[in-house]
Amino acid sequence: MTMCSHVSDLVISLAGRDRDEVMLVVREEENFLWLANGKLRRAEKPKRKKRRHTTFVAHCDERTREKLLTTGRLTNSDIRKALSIWAGENQNTDQERESEHG
Repeated sequence: MTMCSHVSDLVISLAGRDRDEVMLVVREEENFLWLANGKLRRAEKPKRKKRRHTTFVAHCDERTREKLLTTGRLTNSDIRKALSIWAGENQNTDQERESEHG
């Protein structure tokens, strides 16, 4: 079962030069998502990608989600922060799994 991604979700690119990159959905339209990571893909010029070339990873943090949904935009710093929060939570989960099995 695949989960459909929406604005403010974190996704992984499945195709193209940005394959395996985690990005934030800043806009959506029928079959397309606009993705940014705050570094190479900046908020001013998000990557337009077909939905089928991405996979849902997680919802972003609540502060970032609220800001994007109320103002309709995020700064590159906001995007990088949301990705690092997710990466930090994900790393903690990995460490907990390792300690359980170790």
